[in-house]
Amino acid sequence: MMFLFLLLAIPAAMFAQDPTQPPAGWLDILSDPAKWFASFTAVSFLTSFLAAFFNGLLKLEKGFFKQLCAWLVAIILLVVSDMVNFGYAKDFPIILAVVHGFAAGLASNGWFDIPWWKAVLDKVEGWFHKPDPALPVQ
Repeated sequence: MMFLFLLLAIPAAMFAQDPTQPPAGWLDILSDPAKWFASFTAVSFLTSFLAAFFNGLLKLEKGFFKQLCAWLVAIILLVVSDMVNFGYAKDFPIILAVVHGFAAGLASNGWFDIPWWKAVLDKVEGWFHKPDPALPVQ
């Protein structure tokens, strides 16, 4: 029984891949862009990579401006992905994409951890998605 479980677990793990670290380079992003917009975690990793790139390009030295750059990068990423119906934010209202972008920017800066922000965002999403009155309450 354990052998059968292992045979099924390996393909399931391959289909459920989520990045565990920021992209290594531009080729990593361009080779599979859908991977970097699949979840909140992936967007946070992509934000940290892009924010580091822009911080070096713009020669930002002060801590606040580096954080502001990450917040803006994450907000722009999620709002654009929402507008073009790409990634996990494709069905969000714009304001929810901005909230997710701000939280991804904070997570990429190390403000709290990703699971904590994900729990907060799930609560905020509940405010935007009202229950259907035709469905029974559980």
